[in-house]
Amino acid sequence: MPEPIKYDEIIESLLEKTDQGKVSWSQVFSTNSFTCTLDGEFTFRVDKWRDRDEDTWVRLSMTDKENNEIFQVERIESNLGGKKLSNLHEAARRTALNVDEKINAVKNILGRI
Repeated sequence: MPEPIKYDEIIESLLEKTDQGKVSWSQVFSTNSFTCTLDGEFTFRVDKWRDRDEDTWVRLSMTDKENNEIFQVERIESNLGGKKLSNLHEAARRTALNVDEKINAVKNILGRI
């Protein structure tokens, strides 16, 4: 039997590199989907949505340069593993949308008026 994929290691590493500014994310299709590509070889996509029961889900998928799915993991945000995925989604969102820069711009505007 093959060894299970160690999703948590990948999630933690992506989060760490995103926080360090070493991974760049872009928004795709919807406001809650973001992608990054590593060395032109691998693409990660992180999504967040609510189901009919109002549970918030987070999904991370990885594809290779031929667009073959390598893995996909989905977790409810409130569960243990879901919190890590949710943190990654938030870091990707903030990076892709330049949230910190926009917040600073608003502070400057408010300081002038």
